[in-house]
Amino acid sequence: MPRSTWISAAFLAILWLAPVAHADSSLAKGITLFRADVTVLENGTLEVDEEISVNDAAVYYQHGFRRNLPIAPTDRWDVRYVGAYKPDNGIRVKVLEVTGDRKPIKFEQGSGYGYAQLRIGQQDAPLDSGKHHYVIRYMVYSAMIFGGRRDTLYWSSDGQDHDAPIAESILSVRVPEGIPENAVEIEPHVSGIGLSFPQGPETSLDRVDRGNGPIVYRATNVSRRQSLSVAISWPKGYVVRPQFETLLRDGWVFAAPGALFLYYLIVWLRLGREPKPGSLVARYEPPDGMSPAAARFISAGTTDGRSLAAVIAQLAVRGCLRVEQTSGKYKLSQLMSDRATVASLAPEELQTLKLLFEDKAEIELTGSMNERNTAQNGRYVAAIHNELTNQLGGKYFTRHTGYIALGVLATFAMALPMAIAAHGRDTSGAFFFTVWVLFCGLMLGMMIELSFASAWKSVMASGIGWLKLLPATAAFAIFGGAIFTLLRNLARGVSLSFSLMVVAFLLINLAWGPRLKRKSALGRQVADEIAGFRQFLAKVEQDKLKRLGTAEEDPQEMDRMLPYAIALELHENWGDRLAQTFVTSTMVAE
Repeated sequence: MPRSTWISAAFLAILWLAPVAHADSSLAKGITLFRADVTVLENGTLEVDEEISVNDAAVYYQHGFRRNLPIAPTDRWDVRYVGAYKPDNGIRVKVLEVTGDRKPIKFEQGSGYGYAQLRIGQQDAPLDSGKHHYVIRYMVYSAMIFGGRRDTLYWSSDGQDHDAPIAESILSVRVPEGIPENAVEIEPHVSGIGLSFPQGPETSLDRVDRGNGPIVYRATNVSRRQSLSVAISWPKGYVVRPQFETLLRDGWVFAAPGALFLYYLIVWLRLGREPKPGSLVARYEPPDGMSPAAARFISAGTTDGRSLAAVIAQLAVRGCLRVEQTSGKYKLSQLMSDRATVASLAPEELQTLKLLFEDKAEIELTGSMNERNTAQNGRYVAAIHNELTNQLGGKYFTRHTGYIALGVLATFAMALPMAIAAHGRDTSGAFFFTVWVLFCGLMLGMMIELSFASAWKSVMASGIGWLKLLPATAAFAIFGGAIFTLLRNLARGVSLSFSLMVVAFLLINLAWGPRLKRKSALGRQVADEIAGFRQFLAKVEQDKLKRLGTAEEDPQEMDRMLPYAIALELHENWGDRLAQTFVTSTMVAE
């Protein structure tokens, strides 16, 4: 026999045995019977079954039948049990089933704190004057009140937000098994909020159970805005409050980031591991034909402001331009070079030389963060990156950008529908916040991974240039703060789980993306050769480079190894200052 049938039979038996006067509901208008059966599970979750019979109630439901589940602060107003008023009391519901006249019926779950309102059946039209019977089954989370020595259930079954009178209201509460009957304390009420709607003389309230079962109270002639409520407490130990209750309740939202993580894992396993580094052998020269920027591109896997500094230093050493430093700014002057020198330049060096002096023979470069300067310096870095990618990308690397793009696309394809369909106290900004956090978070994270983290690493190693990084650091902090604020709004408006889901999407993309880039076998070999060359520079040439930089000598007179020292992040004064000038004012290219 179905559970609802057993419940109905039990109530009929209780009411048949109970020596109380029955309300004459045959002529009643509004709610003729409201019955709620509440079961307290051992983890504090509530199972609630409601049966609502209405008759000739069009005047009370002029826009269709609506039921406000009793979880809002207005239904939990007694501060003796629930504490001070809070707009969001943290209680959430999950609707399991709604039927109308013993048939499944459509319903909409409204927004607001706890999304408690149910719009049942046809809406925006008065309920007809006939008789109707509704059944609502739902789960309630975080409604239990856990105290130091006793736990309490406070439940207002009818709720305060109803305009229809209730001829007969029945509330049944089944507490966890094993609690001694004499250890249970009960305080029933029929009233509204505070003194606004006190119990009238026509209202009756009686306990009608016979023990050894659920606790049952019955009230008659309950007025509008009044509710039958009980506060039931018992000693601690019979209900165990689950840890991380909110996350456990809404844990299903993490299935989407889990699927994304699985996708990246499968791709990573399919691609196989990157070739391992070989033994380190010192080299006295860079690999044949390898320019400084190309050496950085292969060893560090990036093109950035340091790459630009290495190219400028290489052009200075080759006699193509002169560099003069004044007050943190660099004046570049084009020099007349013979055709053989120009022809021997690497493609990215030749392209940069053309861009630097496309308008005039002298320019000034700074590390300023203003829009014009960052756009100009970013253009130089982009040109270097494009040339290196065309020359070296497919030869030394397998980037698998298609897999990464598919992962990002899947992220938005999963997150945005969930934002549109989100339930919570305020979901109006869920879609915009989710888009903004994902887009800006991915861009910000990529910039930090590919350039900003290495810039600070270089500053910490060299000990100079940290003042130039402060404006960029402040900008990153502002954007990071904005992302945090939006995530906090998502946690408040939708749920903590939804906000953490968005964070999980970000972290999974940012963690897996760089790991899908692979060096080819040739790329691994050349990277090992570059590492051997760097070792030679660090042990043999670095002291010489430091002395040259300290003496403030003209870069044209400096050692030809200087551009490689800049590219491979070896500490020397002149190159460090030049590199730090561009690190904060250039966009990263990968």
